[in-house]
Amino acid sequence: MNPMSHPVEKSPSDGQFTLVSVKRTDPPKGCKVKEWYSYVIERGISTIVGGRAGTLTQVTSYATEFTADLNERMRNGGRPIWSPRSRVKK
Repeated sequence: MNPMSHPVEKSPSDGQFTLVSVKRTDPPKGCKVKEWYSYVIERGISTIVGGRAGTLTQVTSYATEFTADLNERMRNGGRPIWSPRSRVKK
């Protein structure tokens, strides 16, 4: 296994957000922290790509908790903040 990434198994398509990968990446320009990872979370056709400073273990833990939080919000009837809103009828 590459020490710069963490393989993440996809779960069956059940409408849940799934953490797909966590990989070492270059830090954003001007960032003083050198250890930086990107993560990918998917649900159907939706993809969330994020980045975070920290160790592989720290970023994987964060992304796993973030994925669980997204799924909890969806179970409780919430919509992600990026979902389209219906227009107000006049």
